Amino acid sequence: MPDDVPPGSEPRPQLRRVRRTPNFARIMITGGVIGVLLGLWVGSRGEGGTYSGATAMGFLAVVFGGLGVLLAGVIAILLDRRTLR
Repeated sequence: MPDDVPPGSEPRPQLRRVRRTPNFARIMITGGVIGVLLGLWVGSRGEGGTYSGATAMGFLAVVFGGLGVLLAGVIAILLDRRTLR
């Protein structure tokens, strides 16, 4: 027992506010997976022109995956800013 606490009384617990932040990695990975799936779907819907269907699907999967990660990152930042209030 500390010396500054009178005998017979217990110290009161201090209440602190817990800040819950979003998990950036999970949000961005989810955005990337959704983007890749969307890119594969869009690539399978149309003709690739001079490219094969697999090449067009792969290119669109990479582009849409990157855009999905970027958009998810922006959403995660906005959610993080909201927790500061």
